[in-house]
Amino acid sequence: MHDTPLNSFGSMKTLEEATAMLRYTLHHNKSHEEELHELGHLLEHLGFEFAAREVHNSIEDSRFASEHIERALNFMLDDMGDRYSPRG
Repeated sequence: MHDTPLNSFGSMKTLEEATAMLRYTLHHNKSHEEELHELGHLLEHLGFEFAAREVHNSIEDSRFASEHIERALNFMLDDMGDRYSPRG
């Protein structure tokens, strides 16, 4: 189980808690992408090209999912007069 800003999704009661969870999820997904990238290179080095390609494909899928999460977060933040920047 991962440490999250909240104990569970069911305990969220405010917009601030929901945006905190979305921010956490984006950061969390990014860290997994970096780990998977390294794993993919290791698998390539070990001669498991198909497995490496599948791992790299999973990174693209994760990025696609994160784009949806980021758009949802930005939609909420725009309504609140703020904006999320993954670089800042």
